[in-house]
Amino acid sequence: MTSGIRNMTGISNTMDVDLDNDTLKSKIRSCHTLTTFYHETRLEIDTLSKKIKKRDNLIADLKARLGKYENTCINVEGCDPVVIAPAESLLESLCKEICKLKQKLKDTEMNAVQQAELSQQEIQRLQQLLREMERELESVTRQPDHEKDQDIQRLRSALAERDRAQATRAVLCTSLAGEADQLRGQLGATVRVCQELLGRLEREKKGGERVTEEVKMQQKAKEVEGLNSKWQKYDSSREQYVRYLCQKLNESSALAVSSSPDPGVGHRLGHGPTQEPGPGLGLFPGLASAKAGLLQQEIARLNGLLEEKLGDCGRLGRELDESRRRYKDRIQMLEQQVLIYTDDFKSERADRERAQGRIQDLQEEVSRLQEQLHTQAQSPTRDANSTCRVHKGHRISPRMSTDSAESLLRNRANPPVTKIKN
Repeated sequence: MTSGIRNMTGISNTMDVDLDNDTLKSKIRSCHTLTTFYHETRLEIDTLSKKIKKRDNLIADLKARLGKYENTCINVEGCDPVVIAPAESLLESLCKEICKLKQKLKDTEMNAVQQAELSQQEIQRLQQLLREMERELESVTRQPDHEKDQDIQRLRSALAERDRAQATRAVLCTSLAGEADQLRGQLGATVRVCQELLGRLEREKKGGERVTEEVKMQQKAKEVEGLNSKWQKYDSSREQYVRYLCQKLNESSALAVSSSPDPGVGHRLGHGPTQEPGPGLGLFPGLASAKAGLLQQEIARLNGLLEEKLGDCGRLGRELDESRRRYKDRIQMLEQQVLIYTDDFKSERADRERAQGRIQDLQEEVSRLQEQLHTQAQSPTRDANSTCRVHKGHRISPRMSTDSAESLLRNRANPPVTKIKN
């Protein structure tokens, strides 16, 4: 009995130990997952901090760049505030103006394309309406008189509505044409200003080159004249000094020969004049060599400066040629773009004129059909076969409706003023 109890207690103890082990293992696993999450969050925090530092550096750099181009307002007591900002060059402002004009041109082109599509759709719709009207006319010729009057009234109201729509469309087309002409004039004025600036720049550069060359030649001539004057002064002073020494030497020798002094005086007089020219003659070559050395150094320095200035002139000439070539290329590119835009404008205008001419032709055809209806209403007793024959004689064939677009380009006519007022 006691052994059974002991076995039961041992089994219970082992079960408790197993449960404790399972709980510990689950806690260890949860701790491992928490540590992995912790490390992952640490890594994410590090990466985010690096990104934030990069963004802060980028923001500081952008602020520093923006500070260079920001407007500075200075307030002075008793005066209006003064805004100081970096000035834009004329070429940059012209480039910006050209970009604006290009954008306006693109917008106008898109509007014109949309308008052309709408016009094409309207033309197709009008053609369809004309076909329907032709079918209705054929049916009207076979109907009694009161039904014909009702149909004529209905067609007149439809024609009036169509006239109003066409008048509004014509006004829109004329406004678009005016805007296109205005933009074309602005673009042409900008191109002329660019050409004038280029010519002025070339003239100023050529005049500057001539002036700099003349100034350099004058400076060089002045330097040569200064050196010549220095050499002339040096030669004249040397000749005067030689004459002075010769004169002194002759006077001292004449005094030594003519006098008969005692030995002390003779020795003093004879020794004095013989020693006086000696130092003078020994000093003159040293002075001449020193002056010649200084002049040679000055000449070498001036030659070095001349070579340096000539090198600078060559470098500036090359830079000038490079800038001139770059500006010429840019102006040629702008001229090509202007030509392309003018061609696009011309093609767009031709399409618009074609559509307008087609609309005008359709208007004339509708007015003619209206006149036919009016004449048919005035003469109800006319023979049905004769009316059908007249209608077929004035009828537009499908081939004519499709092939007459090119011929209408040269026969464009503006819409009537009375229709626009309506």
